[in-house]
Amino acid sequence: MGIVVTVFMILILLLSVPNPLRAGLQKNQVIFASLALLAGLWNVLWYGSQHLGEFWGNAAFVSGLLMTFTSLLLIKTWPLVEKLNNILPAIVRIAALLALAGYTSFYAYTLILMNL
Repeated sequence: MGIVVTVFMILILLLSVPNPLRAGLQKNQVIFASLALLAGLWNVLWYGSQHLGEFWGNAAFVSGLLMTFTSLLLIKTWPLVEKLNNILPAIVRIAALLALAGYTSFYAYTLILMNL
């Protein structure tokens, strides 16, 4: 499941920041963001909550919260999300994306080490 979560973290980042791949991914942005939201909720509610106090449990909990928050911001068709986007200052979104980028890098690095 770590690989799946890492892939969705990468997708969230690709959809959230300007890059050459963003235009192609935006056609299915709501689908990708919804799947990332589910992966983030799984991280928080299932793995993270069952393993709090352990290193990977804590990492899953925090990264799941970040995934849930940032993927919600990408689903612009929900009225509540539109209000949230208008209320939040840009610095909060940027900080969440930077933290998510850090967790993504850490997860990817660990997965590479485990598979070598």
